[in-house]
Amino acid sequence: MQQTPNYGTYHHTTPEQSELVRQTLRGAFHKAFQRISNPGDVRRILDAGCGLGFLSEVTARYFGDSTVTGVDLFGTKSLPEGNIKLAADNMIAAGLHDRVNFVRSDLTSLNFPAEYFDLVVSNLVFHNLGRSRFKAYDGIVTVMKTGAFFVIGDFFFSKTRDMEFLRKRMKLVDEINGIEKMPDAYSIMIFRK
Repeated sequence: MQQTPNYGTYHHTTPEQSELVRQTLRGAFHKAFQRISNPGDVRRILDAGCGLGFLSEVTARYFGDSTVTGVDLFGTKSLPEGNIKLAADNMIAAGLHDRVNFVRSDLTSLNFPAEYFDLVVSNLVFHNLGRSRFKAYDGIVTVMKTGAFFVIGDFFFSKTRDMEFLRKRMKLVDEINGIEKMPDAYSIMIFRK
């Protein structure tokens, strides 16, 4: 039985460097979550592109009365060792298997009811989607309740284009950048529908 979660290794890093990045990101996402008004109202959370469940764990721990649904294709080029069983095993090891579940799905064709989630989180996913990220953004907005938050950490190489697209659909609440151990292009954006 797996004793501790194994969230894999980020591109171009060692396992030790990846763990340091995760520690930094854990703190940065906690900072972002503090900017959410009415955090007690957050019950249903979507982790868009959850990989092996790192952000699912961070989010489930922060919002202790919530359930988290992690969605990913599992086993893509960006995370070849990723699979849905390993993600589920990570939640067992983290003691969160009763509140976090995983679904194999493409972000451009989410199969959830409209206005379903109170919070959507994502980390280091959308830059991998190319132009299809805009279709994925639209799908995410659809499954968010009115008043829900979208907290996205990613490399915003065409920040103006993404920001214009998202601002037409949601209000930008805040941006966290200059995060230690992360490249300059990385930011965490907090939007509200």
